[in-house]
Amino acid sequence: VEAATTTSSTTTALSAANYLEAGDPVMLIGPGFLQLVIAKHLKRAGLKPIIVAPQKKLDSFFANILLDKELQADATIGMPETGDPYFGELKGVVFCAEDAILPADFVSRVLDFTHEGKSAFANGAPSRVICCLPVGGKVQKEKTNSWIPIFNNDRTIEMTWKNFEDKFKSHAVYKSEGGVGSVIRFGSLFGGSSDGPPFLKEEDLALDEGMYKMSLEQYRDLRERGFDRHRLGAQVLAGNSINPKPPNQEKMEKEGLKKFPGEIQEAFGILGGYPEIDRANRHTVASAVTAALLKPVEDPVPKEMTILSKAEQQLPTSEEWYEMFKNPSPARWPDPFTFRPTDFGLEVEKTKA
Repeated sequence: VEAATTTSSTTTALSAANYLEAGDPVMLIGPGFLQLVIAKHLKRAGLKPIIVAPQKKLDSFFANILLDKELQADATIGMPETGDPYFGELKGVVFCAEDAILPADFVSRVLDFTHEGKSAFANGAPSRVICCLPVGGKVQKEKTNSWIPIFNNDRTIEMTWKNFEDKFKSHAVYKSEGGVGSVIRFGSLFGGSSDGPPFLKEEDLALDEGMYKMSLEQYRDLRERGFDRHRLGAQVLAGNSINPKPPNQEKMEKEGLKKFPGEIQEAFGILGGYPEIDRANRHTVASAVTAALLKPVEDPVPKEMTILSKAEQQLPTSEEWYEMFKNPSPARWPDPFTFRPTDFGLEVEKTKA
């Protein structure tokens, strides 16, 4: 029996050196809504997410929008030290702040962390690391959820992200041959609660609905809800890229949809995989992060990819994610002239000639 046990544990250690498995502890370096939604998705997949944020943030999250005792018990304000839970057992790291708040030196402070000469990681280094960064070149200038009317300085924000990206990409986890680090870019983020298909609640993937109301931007909650209702589908694009609307798309939609009543015209944009140009649902990004942690970099996870949403009321399955990771490409823009509302269960009472 002893021999059998030894063999199986050795096999496990070897096989899981560059991806994560159920039960593996993962540090989520935030803070932010994306971090919390990722925690929910990782927990559902059987991983052990550890939310890292300042105490004040943790108190606010667990009092208002993340009513989850298990995640609360494992949350922490920093890296574990000798004698702390998970010290020497950590397997993965996800840098997942959605605002430009992480100093560049956090990269090495987390990934190379030791205490009393010992690494916090099970194998002396992480088995899998993901760095979440915003996609560049956005067409739609959306405010972030934490937007404050007077305090935003776009130049500083850009520099903070740039410095963090440079530090991550120059670290061995990313740049070395066989490195276990990859980059996941996200579009402007919306959604992450449960005002959508029932599975969001049933599978315990969602934050409390209070999150919809936490922005100071007018009507923001309606748009956050809209993403959870209609935009859970995914696009995986290679590198740092968006899916710009073709120049003639708006004209075609005007022409092709004019025979339908107004509400049917509006429905076109939330049905049939209608793509986002540069925006993403937090659930979609969290689902991508989960799928990507469970597989090695470059087999099939791209070294760098962008996750955007499209109009579907379902998240991709693991198999669908891996297919998209292997063949990243923007979703096709739909042809309004072939739109049949009845295909989507919509009844058209009368149409204009």
